[in-house]
Amino acid sequence: MRFVLVLGRRSGRRYRRDLFVALVGERFDAHDFLSDAVGRGAAGVVVSRANVGRGLGVPVFEVADTLVALGALGRYRRRAWGKTVVGVVGTNGKTSTKELIRAALGSVYEVHATRGNLNNLIGVPLTLLSIPDGADVAVVEMGTNQPGEVPRLRAIVEPDITVVTSVAEEHLEGLGDLAGVLREEMAAADGVEVAIVPASQPEVVDAARARANRVVTAGLDSGDVRGTSWSVDSDGCGKLSADSVDIRLPLRGAHNIRNAMLALAVARELGVSVDDAGRGLAAMSAPPMRVNWEQYPAATLINDAYNSNPGSAKAAIELLAHTGRGRQRVAILATMLELGPQGPRLHDDVARAALDAGIELVAAIGEFAAAVRRVAAGGSALDPSIVSRLVGRGRGSGLDDVTPREREVLELMAEGRSNKAIAERLFVSEYTVEKHVGNIFTTLRLPVSPDDHRRVLAVVAYLNAQ
Repeated sequence: MRFVLVLGRRSGRRYRRDLFVALVGERFDAHDFLSDAVGRGAAGVVVSRANVGRGLGVPVFEVADTLVALGALGRYRRRAWGKTVVGVVGTNGKTSTKELIRAALGSVYEVHATRGNLNNLIGVPLTLLSIPDGADVAVVEMGTNQPGEVPRLRAIVEPDITVVTSVAEEHLEGLGDLAGVLREEMAAADGVEVAIVPASQPEVVDAARARANRVVTAGLDSGDVRGTSWSVDSDGCGKLSADSVDIRLPLRGAHNIRNAMLALAVARELGVSVDDAGRGLAAMSAPPMRVNWEQYPAATLINDAYNSNPGSAKAAIELLAHTGRGRQRVAILATMLELGPQGPRLHDDVARAALDAGIELVAAIGEFAAAVRRVAAGGSALDPSIVSRLVGRGRGSGLDDVTPREREVLELMAEGRSNKAIAERLFVSEYTVEKHVGNIFTTLRLPVSPDDHRRVLAVVAYLNAQ
């Protein structure tokens, strides 16, 4: 018998020899589809409502909570299969690290891993239930957005090795603060044989040592497992050397080199050589929407749009600042969700990082629009009264002392155009453009050179156009 669950939507699939678990969601109740499931071949049903299974003609298993029952079924499969399970938790990089571990082990072992990000109380049991008999290792991602979820998942997964990618501010609506995040994520290390954690976070190392039987640290420049050298190429891809083996990662950013070191630590624990692990890492594909490099005729798009939080947003900004040198760089920042009362402060932190990164144009959407206003107005580089004039009264207000041609230059700057592009557009020399920019700064009484504040002017002009 195989296992399937339905949240409540009617499906056209056949359920031949499947066990139908009637979960209850926010909008749907799968108990409403029991007869349909049996008619399509379900061999049994798991229910939490009394008497609904009468007359179905198949075994009916009544439980107090079908979601808990699904977790118990997943744990049963994990125990019956009985081989090594690696659990992956953390604020940032869970899915990427899970894929790195799969790749590092995959050149030697048959690896079963979480599909996509099915990392909650539904997805994790399904991952366990789908472990093939022939798999050697299972890599299971575990996520959370409320207290107590990781302990429940750990009890289902029963990992032999727990990998903690990082601990930072995330899902603060449910977890409260950074201490709450640390408690929640580190619950995955309770009683495990080995916890593999980032050497760069001593608070995570200390928490792991209080919970796991053994702790292995991994990092770029320190840790039990570390590389002898590492770098980020001009295209953002990472390179590292470990045990005299050179590895080029198809994933981009320094943060993914750190994640790769965690994967190498797992490989070492399971007897996979760095040479074999490196071969697997070099051949892997990047997970979707996680610093994906998408090439278009006129632009390169770095797509890091999956469920952002402050740590991942700053990593993406760092990558853009590094890889785009010498080219026009544009950062598009949209609202980070589930940050609770600390949301404004955390949006401000990321906005400040974007403005300080030297990126030519920052486009702020949603909560970030207000954050950029706050950061620009409160920065020491600009007179707050000037920013106040430029922002918040509508297009063009506050620019009365700027000439029409200088306003054209400012608007083209806000579009992210270089001095050369502006000169071509206005049919003037680059020297003339520089002179206009200097006049703008003089008129607006900015105390430093135009080059230092070009990006800030672009942001201010962008906000003023809204």
